[in-house]
Amino acid sequence: MMHGMRNLLWLLPLLLALGWPLYGARLSDFLAPPPVPVGDDEVRERRPTEEQHFTMEQVRFAQEIDGTLEWRANSRDLRSGAGGEGFFLTGVEAVFFRDEAEQVWIDADHGRYDQALAVLELEDNVRLLDADGFSLRTQALNYYEREGRVSSRVGVEISGDEVSARGQSLDYFLVDGRYELSGEVEFLTVP
Repeated sequence: MMHGMRNLLWLLPLLLALGWPLYGARLSDFLAPPPVPVGDDEVRERRPTEEQHFTMEQVRFAQEIDGTLEWRANSRDLRSGAGGEGFFLTGVEAVFFRDEAEQVWIDADHGRYDQALAVLELEDNVRLLDADGFSLRTQALNYYEREGRVSSRVGVEISGDEVSARGQSLDYFLVDGRYELSGEVEFLTVP
C-alpha cells in the first residue's frame, strides 16, 4: 500500500502543526523586524505615534477674511484639544470688528475655539461691551463665526446709559448691531 516516499509527504504538515508549540515563539521572534535605533545606543520598538498636544502662553490670534480683520483674541494660555477638537483658552479677551473699526469687546475666564465648526465658546464671567455703550454679562456665550452672531442661552443682563434688561436668551448680530432678547424678559428704563 504505502510504496515510495511520495506517500509519506502527508506526515510533514502534521508534524509542523503538532510541533508549533515547541518552535513557534522562536520562529516568530526570528521573523519579527529588528528594533529601530534612536540614538546613543538607545533602542526602542516601533509603536504607533501617540497624539501630540501643545500649550502656549500669551497668545494672540486673529481671523481675516479677504484681507479684512474680522476678530482678534488674546489668551493667557492656549492648549490644543484631543483628537483635533479645537483649542482651549484661559483668560480670553476678544475684539470683533465692523468696517475695520473695533465694534465689540468680550472678556471671559475660559473659552474653546472649534476650528471645524468655526465657533468660539466662552464661559465663566463673560462680559461684552459694544461701541454704542451697551454692556452684557452672562455665564456662557458662543460666537458663530460663519453667521456673525453672538448667542447665549443661560441668562443675560444688558445695561446701557438709560436702559437695563434681563432675559433668558440672547442673539446679537454683529453685522448690523441688532439684539434679540427672549425668555422671561425684564426691561427697566432709568430716568
